[in-house]
Amino acid sequence: MLLNAIIIVLRETLEAGVLISVLLSVARHQQLARGAVVQGLLLGVAGAMIYAVNLQTVSEWFDYAGQEVINAAMQYLIYACLLLVCLSIGRAPLLPGLALQRLLRLVVMLAVIREGAEILLFYSSYWHRSDVLLRVLTSGFMGLMIGFSVGALCYYTLINLPLMWAGRVQRVVLTFMAAGMVAQATQLLLQVDWLPGGAPLWDMSAWLPESSLLGELAYATLGYEAAPTPVEVGLYVGALLLIPVAYAIARKWRTGNLLHD
Repeated sequence: MLLNAIIIVLRETLEAGVLISVLLSVARHQQLARGAVVQGLLLGVAGAMIYAVNLQTVSEWFDYAGQEVINAAMQYLIYACLLLVCLSIGRAPLLPGLALQRLLRLVVMLAVIREGAEILLFYSSYWHRSDVLLRVLTSGFMGLMIGFSVGALCYYTLINLPLMWAGRVQRVVLTFMAAGMVAQATQLLLQVDWLPGGAPLWDMSAWLPESSLLGELAYATLGYEAAPTPVEVGLYVGALLLIPVAYAIARKWRTGNLLHD
């Protein structure tokens, strides 16, 4: 039980922690006010509480598929936002500074709502069990600190990279995290039959079980699925390729405009 608390909290905080750290480094390199990320964090915590309290009502939407559909919608929206963030990293950003700040705030808020609500739901089952609540909270705090430490390490690594490399690394990390969001959202919609299923293309459960610690962390950061269906693989690969292709097109377009000017 205590180990489960560590794993669950770590799984939910690791993704948000790494994402927030990368976005903070983006704000620093793009010379933006990092307060937008902090505001997104605070709004996300408040939103997670509201979402968790109303989850039973939300779950009844869409013929009792509400929780899966809303979570998937948030993750698809995060992907779209991260696509725009990736196009705005560098010397010639797609979005002006104020718009990018607002986008960073929105991404952080959605990510914290999604992950924070899951943590609150996990702990809600122990509210009336005072004999184990403190131990579960302590174990969860360990998971939270591990996630925070990984995020801090990621942030300080990125801000100490040479500027010419920092943007590339930021785009690569955000691209894989964004594609992982799409994979997680797709899995949720498959669970409620909103997307067509199918026979798995392969099965990696013998090598990396989803229930293992590494499997849980791989799911949190990359959307890992041991036995993915063709729909999952197709959407993941498409999401993974779309960002660099869009960046190359946007860069060529901006370069052409600069030469024309």
